[in-house]
Amino acid sequence: MEPLKRLFKAIFKRWQDKPKDQSFYVKMFFAVISSIVCGAYGTAFAGIRGVMFGFLVYVLSLYVIVYLLDISPEDLGGRTNLVKDGIFSYLLLWLLLWTLIYGFVAPITIYNPLSMLSLS
Repeated sequence: MEPLKRLFKAIFKRWQDKPKDQSFYVKMFFAVISSIVCGAYGTAFAGIRGVMFGFLVYVLSLYVIVYLLDISPEDLGGRTNLVKDGIFSYLLLWLLLWTLIYGFVAPITIYNPLSMLSLS
């Protein structure tokens, strides 16, 4: 646990004086990580599996904020603000990157039935 704590404190030490900013950037970091995983695994994470994975990674980011970075929820305005601040930014970044990565990773055979629908 201690090496992980040191790692996250080193990564996000730039914002250690501003807990709200630090919380936001941790969530964005985890949004990027989860979208890379969801997109890289292609069809295995398409649909509800990807959504559930993204939700679990968001919960993991809350754990990192409270227990590894030692940010008290009261510093952020309570547990409600800890959870809801930055959630829409997380969702939008995660969904955007997941879609872009999936578009480049998905096998071409997925798109073949769509070619029959073209009007050419």
